Amino acid sequence: MAKNKLSTLSIGVSVLSVLILLCLVCQKYLPFFLHSTIYYCQNILHTIASKPLSIGLYLTLGFIVARLLILLVKMYKESRQFSHAVLPEEELKKLTQELLISKRVLVVKDSQPLAVCFGIFQPKIYLSSSLLRIASLEELRVILLHEKYHLDHHDNLSLFIATVIQASLPFFPIINDYIASYRIQREIDADGAATMSGSTHLLSALKKLIQAEPQYAFISASGLGVFETLATRIGYLVYKTEYHPKVSLINCVISVIFLFAFLTLTLAPIQAIEYHEQGRDAVMVCITNNKSIIPIPASFSPKSY
Repeated sequence: MAKNKLSTLSIGVSVLSVLILLCLVCQKYLPFFLHSTIYYCQNILHTIASKPLSIGLYLTLGFIVARLLILLVKMYKESRQFSHAVLPEEELKKLTQELLISKRVLVVKDSQPLAVCFGIFQPKIYLSSSLLRIASLEELRVILLHEKYHLDHHDNLSLFIATVIQASLPFFPIINDYIASYRIQREIDADGAATMSGSTHLLSALKKLIQAEPQYAFISASGLGVFETLATRIGYLVYKTEYHPKVSLINCVISVIFLFAFLTLTLAPIQAIEYHEQGRDAVMVCITNNKSIIPIPASFSPKSY
C-alpha cells in the first residue's frame, strides 16, 4: 500500500511539473499570437504576419477542446445508462444493509452482467439484473466489498481528474500508460480488500463475467469486469504475482521529445518590445540582448516577455 501511495505521489508530482512547464510556455509566448505583426531583430529586418502562428495555436487548442468535449459527451451517455436504476430488493437489500451501503447500491436492468462504481461527487454502486441472476449471494458479497473499496477511497474522482489531464495533454502519451497502470493498481487493491477471507468467490464471479460479453472501461468509473484489467488481477489473485507498471517505449520517446521542446522554449533568451502606431498592434522580438538597429516609433509601450 505504501509503495502504491509513493507511486501515485510521484505520478502526481510529474504531471504537476508538466502543467507548470506548459503554463510557463504559454505565459511567455501567448502574447506573440495576440499581435497583428511580429518584427524580428536580425541583420535584416523580417516582417511576417502572425496568422500562421496563430492558426497553429488555435488548431492545438481546438484539438484539446474537442477531446474534452468528446469526454463530456461520453460521460453523459454513460450516465444515461444508469438513469432508470432502482433500489435492491430481498436478499440483496439485506446484504447492502449489512455492509452499511444500503443507500448507495442500485440495480439497473441490463442484459450484460455488470458491477460498477459510477459517479464523480456522489458515486453509487450499480449492479445489473443479469448479474443478479448468475451470481450467488457470496459472490455478490465480494463484489459489493470490491466496489465499496472504490467508494471509500474516492477512486472515481481520482480517475476523472486523471482522464481530464490525459485529454488535456496529448503531447505526453506516457501519461496514458501511467493512468492505465493506476487503474489496474486500484482494481488490485480493491480485490485485496474484498478477499480478506479468501479469493474463491471473487474468482468465480470474475469467471462468470469473462464468459459473458467483456465490460469496457467507463471514463471515470471503476468496473469489476473491465477486460483490460482482468488478466493482471487474476494472475495476482491466483499466483500472487506482483504487479509492475508498464510504460511503452514509443510513448516514452515521444513524451521526452515534447518535454525537451517545451524546456527549450521556456529557457530561450527571448526579449520583446510591444508598441502601437497608426492602428497597428505589433511586437518586436529579439533572440539576443543586442539592440535592434531598426528605430522604434516614439509612441510605444515597452513590455518584456
